[in-house]
Amino acid sequence: MNTPSIEQRIRHTLEQLLGAEVANLDRHASFRDFIGERFDSLMAVEVITAIEQCFEIEVDYLSDDVRFWFETLDKMQRFVAQKLEDQLTLQASV
Repeated sequence: MNTPSIEQRIRHTLEQLLGAEVANLDRHASFRDFIGERFDSLMAVEVITAIEQCFEIEVDYLSDDVRFWFETLDKMQRFVAQKLEDQLTLQASV
């Protein structure tokens, strides 16, 4: 059985939140440009919360540069990968 990649899991999560058009989103395209007027501050919080729940991570709105990291799928994938790696490192040190 193949485990979905981080990007696939992000796409699936965002499709549930934003609709099927996320499947066609280029990984380097800006969400703000792609979603348009629907992408306001509330939608941004909903996207971040959905990603937190999907990957069981915590995003710190103050120390994590959410405007940067949640701008594109590519950046989100790199952010989540780093958070997951940090979790593994912390678990290994305990």
